[in-house]
Amino acid sequence: MQRTATGPRSARWRWTAREDVVLGALVALFAVLSLWSTPSFVDYDYREPDALSVGLAVLSGATVAVRTRWPLPALAVASVASLLPVQQGYAQGVATLAPLLVAYTVAAVRPLRQSTVATACAWLLAAAVLLTGPFEPSPADWFGNTLLLGTAFGVGRSVRVRRQQTAGLEERNRALLEAREARSRAVEVDERAAIAREMQDLVTHGLTALTVQTAAARRLLRTDPDTAEELLRTVERTGQDAIADMRRILGVLRPPSDVAELRPQPGLADIDDLVTQVRAAGLPVELVSVGTAAEVEPGVALTAYRLVQEALRNCQQHAGRAAATVVLHWQPGSLSLAVEDDGRGVRDGEAEGRGLRSLAERVQAYGGRLRAGPRGGGGFAVTATLPTSRSAA
Repeated sequence: MQRTATGPRSARWRWTAREDVVLGALVALFAVLSLWSTPSFVDYDYREPDALSVGLAVLSGATVAVRTRWPLPALAVASVASLLPVQQGYAQGVATLAPLLVAYTVAAVRPLRQSTVATACAWLLAAAVLLTGPFEPSPADWFGNTLLLGTAFGVGRSVRVRRQQTAGLEERNRALLEAREARSRAVEVDERAAIAREMQDLVTHGLTALTVQTAAARRLLRTDPDTAEELLRTVERTGQDAIADMRRILGVLRPPSDVAELRPQPGLADIDDLVTQVRAAGLPVELVSVGTAAEVEPGVALTAYRLVQEALRNCQQHAGRAAATVVLHWQPGSLSLAVEDDGRGVRDGEAEGRGLRSLAERVQAYGGRLRAGPRGGGGFAVTATLPTSRSAA
């Protein structure tokens, strides 16, 4: 949570810092150039530029470059670096803009008390320079310096207040959204509880009806077989209706993220689509079906599909540049499957890691058998035999 929260702020700070570096470099450049192009309002005898004045001009630009990261120290240094040349008799130049830019930043990022005290200190330093400088300050000098520094402070405070208002609105909107989501979840929980009670009523009613009808059919089985048979048909219909109702209610209770799980499990009819997908992924696969297809239990069909799926996945991962063949051989009472490839085969101990152990257990659970190993002549083969009926198993 902490890294996620600080990431956007650090990204914004890096962008602001780059802007400050560019602005600071421009201030330093023009501050140095202005030492040799004296403004027209300078009407006193000033000193010629030297290394000290150039160094102070560069330092004033450097404070602008770091004003976002260290605003208060930057304001102090900027005030000294820009006003000291004036007190020492150098001509005023662009360097005097540095404390104004930093004062704006201080007012924009620091609390009111800190920014007020820092700006007041900068004004007092400017006043000291006016009183001790090489010229007699006029009312315009006092008013101009006060106006410029006050404007920088006021603009910065306005930006800070606007940012705080925006942050407050965002926080309130976030709180309202969370409250709305909480109410939605509470309503959903209530609805699910009502559905659960309804499901309990349906299941109880269905099981009661099944029990009564089954007991009646058992009593009439010898004396009135026709009526008993009709009761058993009713039991069958009642059970099917109860299952359908339960599935519908469970579908409502299922989270939205599980909607995809409502799709039917794949079976033998989906192997053709599976082979097409594997071909599209780059593995040449041929599907061969021998004999007459028969109806099989859903569990057997799913096991056969998973076996072909896992074997083809192994071909893609381990066989290298190879082609594969899938063979479905229908025989009376059984289905034989074979997935073979002509790839590089397997290294020692690799066959055990091919994810086929669980498939072998599923095949055995239905009375079948599975074999996996190298083919004669190269490659790998997975073969299995599954019964197509309970009697065959």
